[in-house]
Amino acid sequence: MSERFTKSGFILACVGAAVGLGNALRFPGLCAKYGGGAFLIVYAAALAALGIPLLCAEIALGRKVRDGAPACMGSLVRGGEKLGWAQCANSAFTAVIYSGLAGWIAAQGLSSFKLCLSEEYRARASEFFFSEVLKAGGDGVISGISPLVSVCICLVWAAMFFCLKKGAKSLSGAARITVFAPMIFLSALAVRGLMYANSGEALSALFTPDFSAFSSPAMWADALGQVFFSLSLAVGIMPAFGACLPEKSRIFPSALVIAAADVSVSLISSVALFTTMYGCGLRGAVSDSGILTAFSAYPAAIANLFPDRYLCGAAGALFYMSLAMMAVQSGASMLEAALSPLISRFGLSRGKTAGVACALLGASSLVYATTAGDVIVAVGDRFVNLYNVATLCAAECIFFALKGGGLAGEVNRYCSRLKAPERFFGLSLRVLCPAVTVFFALTQWAGFFSSGAGGAPPWAEFAFGWGLSLSALAAGFAVKLIKKKA
Repeated sequence: MSERFTKSGFILACVGAAVGLGNALRFPGLCAKYGGGAFLIVYAAALAALGIPLLCAEIALGRKVRDGAPACMGSLVRGGEKLGWAQCANSAFTAVIYSGLAGWIAAQGLSSFKLCLSEEYRARASEFFFSEVLKAGGDGVISGISPLVSVCICLVWAAMFFCLKKGAKSLSGAARITVFAPMIFLSALAVRGLMYANSGEALSALFTPDFSAFSSPAMWADALGQVFFSLSLAVGIMPAFGACLPEKSRIFPSALVIAAADVSVSLISSVALFTTMYGCGLRGAVSDSGILTAFSAYPAAIANLFPDRYLCGAAGALFYMSLAMMAVQSGASMLEAALSPLISRFGLSRGKTAGVACALLGASSLVYATTAGDVIVAVGDRFVNLYNVATLCAAECIFFALKGGGLAGEVNRYCSRLKAPERFFGLSLRVLCPAVTVFFALTQWAGFFSSGAGGAPPWAEFAFGWGLSLSALAAGFAVKLIKKKA
């Protein structure tokens, strides 16, 4: 990006990239799955020991190199540009998946009155979206396309183009809306949940640790994965944003603010979900699947949120539009991580590049509006956002362990009082991050090879699983070939 962020604009853009559907939907489900407070403790430990040091390192490297992930990784290790391009490609694929989910969410929001005003639909609110809006069969067969979801996906891409067309200026400007509006509505939903008579029971379930959960390796792995996913680490966003950071900005305090905002939204979302579900008699509906939470649990709760059905419909529309804003900002940030290095490397026009990218990727994302969209999202999200991110994060942490020892000075440059503890920072980058992320990546791939792709059709696993995964990993070689021919 040619422009620089303002100091506040940088923090807003980073918070907008970090705070997304994982905070609002998946984090509360993981708390429910792993004994509430037990998961919170492990998550907080992983955030402090691994997440914040790696966040600081990515931002500092971006400011130092003044370029995106490919140049940053190349500055650490010879040939490291390939890893950076793989991160960029993986982020572009993630943006496509996010656009599909944002289209689903917007379509659900526009259908909220239809759901809440019909006794028939209220009775089966948990299956309303997939049966009535997307008309998915759950078998991966494409037999039609949802006009409403298609229109919503196109609108999402138009919004993403608006976020991208002027780089730092438009990203930070959009974040002023897409960060604060969802936080306000989630807070309002949490307040409404606290008004239920059994809200104390819900809060106890959320915050009281189940100490038996500490023995679960899956909880530790999920907490670690949530830290990296939630802070948008190892996907090229933070180096790209760091490249546009004003020179004298203080990195460590900014990272603490970003992490604090990220945790705050996760906790507010958890309070909102737990109290709402308990208050509506749906405590068993809380799931660690963000998709099930968004399209099965919340619709059933929102349909019974108020005695007045029109008020329920309005609450549903506002809630889903807030989620859609979060998805749009996260998706635009992912795409920015991919576009900014391309624009820099090949001297491209920002506006035209963003327009072409949004048009082409937007057309491809219409597959999520088909009757096979639910299967395609599940497969793509698992490969791109789990297996690939785990692999790319492990590789990045190895690079930092080898050559990132001097970044503590860059992180603390211009910091007068609040500084990153340099010994701990170095220990985290050299030892903790590489050891934990390599173990995490190996366990995730081992789990895949032992259980497979979750019963998805072979064509979906090949095209939207292995196809996307291997394409991302091969991106570095493709860019190098294009550069030689150019």
